[in-house]
Amino acid sequence: MSETVLGLRRDCRVILALAGLALAMLLPAAARAQTGNPAHDQLAALDEPARRAELSRTLSGAGCQTVIGSYFAGFDDDRAAYWDSRCRQGGMFRLTLLAQRFARPAVTACGATTGGLAAGPCFQPVGTAAVATVASSGGTGVAAGPSAAPPPGSRFGAVYATDAPVAAWGFANGVTDRLAVNTNAVRACQTMAGRIPCKFIGELVNRCGALAQAITRNPNAVTMTNDLSTIVLNRNYTATGDTPQAAEAAALEACRRTPAVICRVVATGC
Repeated sequence: MSETVLGLRRDCRVILALAGLALAMLLPAAARAQTGNPAHDQLAALDEPARRAELSRTLSGAGCQTVIGSYFAGFDDDRAAYWDSRCRQGGMFRLTLLAQRFARPAVTACGATTGGLAAGPCFQPVGTAAVATVASSGGTGVAAGPSAAPPPGSRFGAVYATDAPVAAWGFANGVTDRLAVNTNAVRACQTMAGRIPCKFIGELVNRCGALAQAITRNPNAVTMTNDLSTIVLNRNYTATGDTPQAAEAAALEACRRTPAVICRVVATGC
């Protein structure tokens, strides 16, 4: 059999595997997208063994039968997500998941010399994760909509949290690496939340920020502690300010408008 025919068959297997991943990941995720990239949210919500199995199925046509390690490398400005895989057979691949629904994923061999963020070395952060910026005038709340590019040398922060009733959160602020601050915040939240997905709340740019929670005691708990099993979340409140004290005061002021709850500040940073 000619090399051309073998190559065509291999390409067909890759395309079919990628199409299968798109259908399996995107269709169930339609109602649960958290970051603006449904395919990424579906993959990130899996535990590590299930994620490796899903990646193994996707990469089997590229010669990777068993994935032994996975790594989320980050987002680009268009919210495309990059996932890296290490194969038992020795190869490494980067999977690009576009933000558009039903978009076909793409596979690139790690170390490729062309292909933008999909190319180059794997298992290290990529992109800028330009997700959102907070209005320069400050005020309560952390904006989640796009705005003009921040000036060079800006300091970034990010807030991630779970929806009620689970009170998990992740907060990071005060560094110039925009991608790293988002990655650190979402990983901190996901570590606390376990299998419950965290979602992006907003980003801080050159501002102090605070996250307050309106909580009540879980009826099944004898007393309320820092253990999430003893707490019922009503709502998260974020605010910004020129100082940590100003951000905390604004977040608490918004929280205290909710009746019959206890308001607590869980994170502050500049």
